Parts: sequence; C-alpha cells; structure tokens
Amino acid sequence: MKNIWEVWPKALTDAECDAIIKRATHYSPQEATVGFSDNLRSDTAHRSSTIRWFDAGREKDIVARVMSFVHSSNRSNFGADIVAPFEIQFTEYRATSKGHYDWHQDVWLESDRPFARKLSVVVQLSAPTDYQGGEFEFFGIQSPGGTFQDRGSMLIFPSFLQHRVLPVRKGNRTSLVTWVEGPNWR
Repeated sequence: MKNIWEVWPKALTDAECDAIIKRATHYSPQEATVGFSDNLRSDTAHRSSTIRWFDAGREKDIVARVMSFVHSSNRSNFGADIVAPFEIQFTEYRATSKGHYDWHQDVWLESDRPFARKLSVVVQLSAPTDYQGGEFEFFGIQSPGGTFQDRGSMLIFPSFLQHRVLPVRKGNRTSLVTWVEGPNWR
C-alpha cells in the first residue's frame, strides 16, 4: 500500500453536493445504529447521528462519480480486489444532539458473507463554516485534518482502519458515506 488513506480535495462541486443533499429528502431519516445484522442496536453514547439510506441501484450517477475517484485511488494506493458500493449512507451530525461516532471499523469481521467491505469513502457535503467540531480522525495514524475540511472533499481508506467523528459543537455536518465491496479478504 502506497498511502494508508487518500483525500481528493473538492472532488465534488458545490452543485453536486447540493444535489445530493436535495436527494436525501426523498429517503426516510432514521437514527443511526451500531453493529451488524442481528446485533444492531441504538447506542447514542457511541454514535449519535441521523442517516438516510440511498438506493445504490437508483443513484447510479452518484456511484459512477464516486467510483471514478475510487478506481484511481485503488490503482495507485490500495490494490484491493473491489467491485462496487452496494450501500450509500447520507449522514447528519447535529450539534443539538452532540452528533458523533466513536471509534469503529467499517468491516464485519464475523460475517459469513462471500464479500467484504474493502474501501470506505466519505464525502464532505458541508462547508467548514457550517459547523464546529466533527473532525474525522484515524486511530494510531495521522488523520486527514484540514485536507478533508473543504466541501466536496472525498476521503478514501481501507475499511479495516479504526476511525471516529468527534462531536459537533455548533451547526450541522453532513456527509455521504459508502463502502466499496469485493470478495472476502484472503
């Protein structure tokens, strides 16, 4: 692996970010949970945010736009055996609920599925002036910091890296998150 993570500053335009936020209104909001499958649970001490699940099959233009960056990053940095994202999550972290997501990984280690999340993608939909706090951090390695603050910036990293979003102290932080899957790690 050349780089452990990669940021594409302003990968999406303001117009593209606005369009994604508008599309989110067509999907039902729900409180975020933690865990997978039978272990899904509400735990606001660990995660406090509102999510909306986009239909990846219907949102083909978003998938194609994100994958243009993922393919380039994967070729130059990660070399993972990937196929596509099958889940797309619109996430809102609000200061009024101290929106955050404590340390976690995006992989489901106990899964018996024949595929796994390989690369995680986070697109910053908010401008840095829209909120305070809400910083994205990796555990034990350098975090993207200011390189990932601009609206439209895209962060790509291996899904097994531990990461978190610190509490939002003022305003709202919105992001688009997806996981590019492929055959199980071998």
